[in-house]
Amino acid sequence: MDEKPKVRLKRGSPLARRVGISAYATGTVICRYRVLRESETAPARMDVRFDERHVAWGVPENEFEPVSNSG
Repeated sequence: MDEKPKVRLKRGSPLARRVGISAYATGTVICRYRVLRESETAPARMDVRFDERHVAWGVPENEFEPVSNSG
């Protein structure tokens, strides 16, 4: 089974405060998509689960940075 990518919010992102999570929280990407296929300049969006109570829906992927899946 493939591991899903792990991400965290970029430093200074106001999303942590809005969603109610730690700025250092690591989340699992549920899915990645582009809202308008014709708009290649718009960033793809991601749904990210941080824990059982905190999921960020439809957040531009440029709000996140990747986290190593190892260790």
